[in-house]
Amino acid sequence: MTAKKLLIVGDFISGSGLTQFIFNMFPHFDVNKYNIQCVGYGIDSKQETNKTCDDLGWRLERVVPITRRPLAHVKWWKNFLKNNDFDIIYFNYSSSWNYFPVKYAKRYTNAQIVCHSHNAYYSHVFKNKILMYFLNVMNNRGKKLLNNMADVKLATSKDSALWMFNTLKDVTVIDNGIELDNFKFDAKARKELRAELNISLNERLIGFAGVLQERKNPIFALQVFSEYLKSNPNSTFLMIGNGPMKSEIVRMADELGIKKKVKFITYTNKLNKWYSAMDILLFPSLYEGFGLVPLEAQVSSLPVLASNNVAPQVFVTQNIKRITGYDKDNWVKKLSTIKFKTNEERSSLDSSLNKFDVKKQANQISSLLESEK
Repeated sequence: MTAKKLLIVGDFISGSGLTQFIFNMFPHFDVNKYNIQCVGYGIDSKQETNKTCDDLGWRLERVVPITRRPLAHVKWWKNFLKNNDFDIIYFNYSSSWNYFPVKYAKRYTNAQIVCHSHNAYYSHVFKNKILMYFLNVMNNRGKKLLNNMADVKLATSKDSALWMFNTLKDVTVIDNGIELDNFKFDAKARKELRAELNISLNERLIGFAGVLQERKNPIFALQVFSEYLKSNPNSTFLMIGNGPMKSEIVRMADELGIKKKVKFITYTNKLNKWYSAMDILLFPSLYEGFGLVPLEAQVSSLPVLASNNVAPQVFVTQNIKRITGYDKDNWVKKLSTIKFKTNEERSSLDSSLNKFDVKKQANQISSLLESEK
């Protein structure tokens, strides 16, 4: 049996949740059935994703960024798809506005087209109203085209399905999967990583993890910690991530007078271990397609406070609490009532998380692709 040529399209940026989804799931596809090649949208200065693709034996090409040279971007896709044919082209998208690759895939190849929605709103919004107007126009047109052109439509939640396709009809909602064993509580990692930050084992470490963009609400998380610190001085805030709001967050920490109590990690390839080092995770997102970080944290039996904009299926265990709205005092009150767990209390995996095993997700999606031939 000849392996099918599968093209995976996505961000391929270090620290991106969408990229992590790709690296979580597709390595579990049968190598005898699928020959994988990738096209990356982003620029990864650390080259981490390039190395991961090399290790997996995947060829990765990077398209000209559409935000820098839109005409060159469209031309690149047109030439690429004219000169390469695939059995399956799998588009991992956060929104629908860049529909040109899907359009050209339909026109110039015989591939089965898969569109997978991973978000419930734009990854990045513009303050310029004119730019947002044109972005919305493009996005609305893209919704119609993707809905009509995709042979297989997938989404991480109902909200992300509606955001990408404007309908739930013929859209399969599949929970994001994770490598459960990699995220289990690790007492050794907890001790070592806290030592790296010079944080004692009895000090409370409040964490935040995610791209530093407005949609993740990092400023609010910092403000909640600042208020909490007033009554709990033996506490430190750890912010893991990078993004356009980094300098604003650093400035805010200084203005709040808590700069010495805030630690930053711009990038780490062992986020799974940092969950073990934390005592609680704050996840106050303004909108989410799913919410992979709070799900991963639950595998580590880490208490989580999350906004009600996280997908309902993420609220699996007793360790995660949903908070409606963004009343800072309410978040501080909830945070103050959290019972911090001992190593022993975090040592077992809640069986309700077994359904998120990434192997099950990979089998479900590959079976769907087979059935849609």
